[in-house]
Amino acid sequence: MALDRFELLELRRDDGVQTYHARDLSTRRPVQVHLFADPHERQTLELLAKLAYLPEIEKRRVLDRGIFQGRPYVVTDRLAGFANLKEWLDIKTAPTVDQQFARLFEEALQPTVVPDDTPELSEQGERVVEISIPGWLLALGLGVAAAALVLVVMMAVLAFRPHHL
Repeated sequence: MALDRFELLELRRDDGVQTYHARDLSTRRPVQVHLFADPHERQTLELLAKLAYLPEIEKRRVLDRGIFQGRPYVVTDRLAGFANLKEWLDIKTAPTVDQQFARLFEEALQPTVVPDDTPELSEQGERVVEISIPGWLLALGLGVAAAALVLVVMMAVLAFRPHHL
């Protein structure tokens, strides 16, 4: 099967992205063709977007991109040492601003678990549960309290200002 100027030789992986060992027909150079199963799937769009965030030296490994029979594809040098295209992109690209922003909330939503190996007991023999409040939540609360204080002071200044007739 040929894909424009590439001859697909052997399917090596199919995990939502079909990775073929292939050959450039004009140079006989060995390459890998990564053919995406669904052009509208979130993983497909994320992987294609990550190509723009590759360092310059890694961008040179991307030989061709396009659409074949309605499905996007990427042609790269052989990605030896990487399980698949996704792993290569994850390792070689810095996270986007959107991904960094999303990670802030993922980390904040991780539950804080207190180990239950040696439970502390109060003087009454009840188990003591320690609750940990994340720093960002304390900062948010302090910011809201400061904003409320400023509003109260502004309202007091307006209410008690001298009126001139």
